[in-house]
Amino acid sequence: MTIELKGYYKLPHITEPQLIDFNLVFHKSFMRKYTAYKTFDKFLAAGKFGIKDQADFEALPEEKMDIHVKKSSRFSTWQEMLDFATDKYILQQGLPSPLFKQDALAPVLKPNK
Repeated sequence: MTIELKGYYKLPHITEPQLIDFNLVFHKSFMRKYTAYKTFDKFLAAGKFGIKDQADFEALPEEKMDIHVKKSSRFSTWQEMLDFATDKYILQQGLPSPLFKQDALAPVLKPNK
């Protein structure tokens, strides 16, 4: 059963944050490449957060998600994973991204401290 989760993301050329569907952003290809899980649902289930809906997800302390992300992915924090995945999705849609150069598709991420 797929959990329908959404979040807001601020695009550099649009004033208001845009609602994004996490099932589109954290698609199977992304999850297989950057995490130890095939789907975002399995990633969340492995964290044993008990997320059944949007309200459960929003109530999850970011610190707990950070620990799971660091342990189960190539990212150090939930925010880093979210930004990277969303920027890749934005580029696939043909929109400008704040983390990637549109021409080269090369990441311009700052190194972790």
